[in-house]
Amino acid sequence: MESFKLKGSSRRPLINEGEDERLHETSSFDSDEVKDVRYRKQTVPWKVIAIIFICLSIGLLVGVVVLGIGQKDGQGTPVCGSGSNSVKRPMDLSEPDEPGPFHDLTKKEIKSIVKFLQHDPSTKLKPAEEAKWSDAVIYTMELLPAPKAKVQAFLAGKGPQPDRQARVIIYRRDLKPAVVQELVCGPLPDVTQCPLYKSNNRRNPIEYTLRPIMLPADWTDIYDYLFPKIEKQIGRIIRDSFDASFSDCEGRHCLKFYPGPVGSNIVKDLNVRHMWLTIFYNIEYYAGYPLDLGLLVDLTSVNPDEYRLIKIWYNNQFFESIEDFVTKYDQNSIEKVKLHPPEVDAKDSFSSLYLRGDPVPDKPQRPPTLVEPDGKRYSIKHREVDYLGWKFNFRMSPVTGPVINNIRYRGERIAFELGLNEIAVFYSSFNPKQRNTDYTDSSAALGMMSRSLIPGGDCPDTATFISQTFPAMDQTEPLEFKRGFCLFESMNGYPTRRHLSYSYGEGSFYGGMLDSSLVLRSIQTVGNYDYIVDFMFHQTGAIQTRVLSTGYILPSVFHDAERPYGWRTMGNYTAPLHNHLFSFKADLDVSGTSNRYETLDIKPELVQLRHPHKMDYHQTKFDRSLKKTEKEALYKFNFDHPKYHIVHNNDVKTNLGQPKAYRIHINGMSKQLVPPNMNNEPTIAWARHQLTVTKHKDDEITSGSPYGMYDSMNLVTDFSKFYEDDESIVDQDLVFWITCGIHHIPHTEDLPITPTIGAHLDFFLLPYNYFPNCPSVNSRDHVRVQLKDYKNPSRGVKIDRHGYKDEQCRMPKYATEYEELLKKEPDVAVEVDPQ
Repeated sequence: MESFKLKGSSRRPLINEGEDERLHETSSFDSDEVKDVRYRKQTVPWKVIAIIFICLSIGLLVGVVVLGIGQKDGQGTPVCGSGSNSVKRPMDLSEPDEPGPFHDLTKKEIKSIVKFLQHDPSTKLKPAEEAKWSDAVIYTMELLPAPKAKVQAFLAGKGPQPDRQARVIIYRRDLKPAVVQELVCGPLPDVTQCPLYKSNNRRNPIEYTLRPIMLPADWTDIYDYLFPKIEKQIGRIIRDSFDASFSDCEGRHCLKFYPGPVGSNIVKDLNVRHMWLTIFYNIEYYAGYPLDLGLLVDLTSVNPDEYRLIKIWYNNQFFESIEDFVTKYDQNSIEKVKLHPPEVDAKDSFSSLYLRGDPVPDKPQRPPTLVEPDGKRYSIKHREVDYLGWKFNFRMSPVTGPVINNIRYRGERIAFELGLNEIAVFYSSFNPKQRNTDYTDSSAALGMMSRSLIPGGDCPDTATFISQTFPAMDQTEPLEFKRGFCLFESMNGYPTRRHLSYSYGEGSFYGGMLDSSLVLRSIQTVGNYDYIVDFMFHQTGAIQTRVLSTGYILPSVFHDAERPYGWRTMGNYTAPLHNHLFSFKADLDVSGTSNRYETLDIKPELVQLRHPHKMDYHQTKFDRSLKKTEKEALYKFNFDHPKYHIVHNNDVKTNLGQPKAYRIHINGMSKQLVPPNMNNEPTIAWARHQLTVTKHKDDEITSGSPYGMYDSMNLVTDFSKFYEDDESIVDQDLVFWITCGIHHIPHTEDLPITPTIGAHLDFFLLPYNYFPNCPSVNSRDHVRVQLKDYKNPSRGVKIDRHGYKDEQCRMPKYATEYEELLKKEPDVAVEVDPQ
């Protein structure tokens, strides 16, 4: 470029090389002593820099003193975010009297459904508090999305709001045989009917053996009905071997268990319900103290009194029958084990979450924190969020977790739905209690596992915490789970964009802005694991969906046979290899619902150079590839065939004639290595591809199923059928099913719990020729630095912050507010009254 052609052999910067120019927080600064500056050399004396640094140091020292004193002229130092110039935006977290098409079921609606079913002679539903094992009970209920076309007509002002309805899962234990029924109850709030839910791609009713795990009463039944039998059969052996028991015990001498469902395709019988119970000592956290004891139990019967123990894993040995185990134990023909609960203080246990070792830093010093100097830049009204051009609705499915609906940016809808659909964890091991365990976590009611988010631990202190209402499985009144969501604006710590045109010949200017985004977060704690799910809205028009894994690994006792599956992590424990997989649904509406999906395939190209020499030259190019059918669109990642994935409306072009598109960019992919249709693999058919594209159907609601723990032999929801009909996807309403995943081989740094660092999986919806330029160009967050006078650079530079002013202020007392809340409502943090 011509501007590079400065006199001499190298480009000269505005400040001499080796000197350090600082861009200060003040609006401008001068260097009046600089005389006779030559434009092409552009040097600033070091003395001026030193004077500036001294002045700044004095200013900072004064600021620290003022902050420390906390008083000025008899007035307290103002709190950041509470000044008179702070913007106050509405934060209405109440339940609306007339909820819209995306709002979760309200308490009023839940009560109406329960009341109707209790008075409906066809269901014979008993109040949850009175129900016995032979009565019908509600498992859960959630909003049943209305037909998309009707919702869109309502949003466009071309039709009424569709009736709100609920999908209710009910256990019909009063029938013979017992079944699980899915009902459609409506219209809400005044329910008049609850017929069976009908769908083209799933059966209803469903076998009772496939029911999700579990109602709270199910766990109680195991302790009340099953464990007394086990105590009679092998209780003396358990106490002799491990100095602990399931009953008549205290503290660490009491045993706990972790469930491991065995899929129907493993036992080859759809009509039985088997589960491995892995046994642990009761020490924080119990999953860190496994015993080499596994109990395979039969939970097929509706009557818990018929639950039974059928097989045993003991000290790296498998026994087909209880009688065989007892006989060989008494005859001393098996290798026995003799253990006692570790006499370890909870604060010193390797698996506890107490602070241990020498604290760092050596003196208490708070970490950096997030401050909103001028108040929040977002607002909420009845689960609709408004933020810097973004608008969206959010809700929490009790089965599948967080969902975002009707995502708009600057008045244009980008997506109709974006949400978590399923989490799967497939384990590998030598021992059968973990080898046969493949979890699909919607079976454990993912949404109901998000609660008690902690400020300063899970979310910034500045976050808005949002509670969630769910139907109660074991009581008539709805439950309110405190702090199931948090919403906050995050300063991400890196530039959205920036450029420093440093030298005078280059223009002597800087422009850039730090990236900030609005984050909607929920954390699903499913047993030992915690999954952090974030939806992030950037000022560039990009939507980022991120999931992070943390929590406790699930170890077992180490034996040589376990070496191919895991390292020894502590003592004689090993934690096996497993694969985390996450399924998301993205119903995109880019410039309407008539969309195309095409890839930009990046390919090698061989061309002939003529200058300066004739030769073969290798480069790359891209070809546009329109995907015409659902099967043609199936995508598996391949390094040899890089590509972009774009979605657009063919009738809507940019002013340059390009597709006005959004791009899907997926990070954190892992291949699911279990062969198709083998073992429990069919229940996660969505994991066969990193991206699947289907034509929208109202009854293809989720990729997973709450019955997935057990239904692998005969799927209730077979995701492969979503694309098996191979429909045309050209100029259609398209849904994108996105899979992220990670293989985890645990190691010692996963103790006490797995850190999230390095476990970030995410995908982006990125504008791609959608805007004429980056939408962030009109953000006041932009910082511009330039010379005051280009003809006289000696006058110094100015900084334009576009109306922002830095005010001296002290940090708000968010933590104190939370502590006061805990005094009134301690269950906001943890359950204090399990009843």
